[in-house]
Amino acid sequence: MFEIIIGIVLLLFAAGGIWAFVVTRKAKKEGIETDAVVTRVELHEWTNDTGDMIGPSTYTEEYYITYTNTDGQKVEAMLTNEGKNTFKEGDRMKIRYLPDRQDYPVFIEKL
Repeated sequence: MFEIIIGIVLLLFAAGGIWAFVVTRKAKKEGIETDAVVTRVELHEWTNDTGDMIGPSTYTEEYYITYTNTDGQKVEAMLTNEGKNTFKEGDRMKIRYLPDRQDYPVFIEKL
């Protein structure tokens, strides 16, 4: 029974990864290009606690951007593919987004 649960969890994880890849690729190819500004940066710390010892922490950053869609509305969303880039509040960039997935913008280039 435990193996089945693990298998289902792994399958769902893989499906989520494939979905994210497909949406990112489609946004890069077919998305609407516009300018965006980094509005906030959230830093997350992950500690490596193995019981008796605490190893070094790892840090990840989430970048939130604001852009104006084709309807003139401001949209805030988390950037999904910053790659090896690092940003700070106020940084400008080009992004692409899909009209039906405006919460999933993809990074194109830093301005």
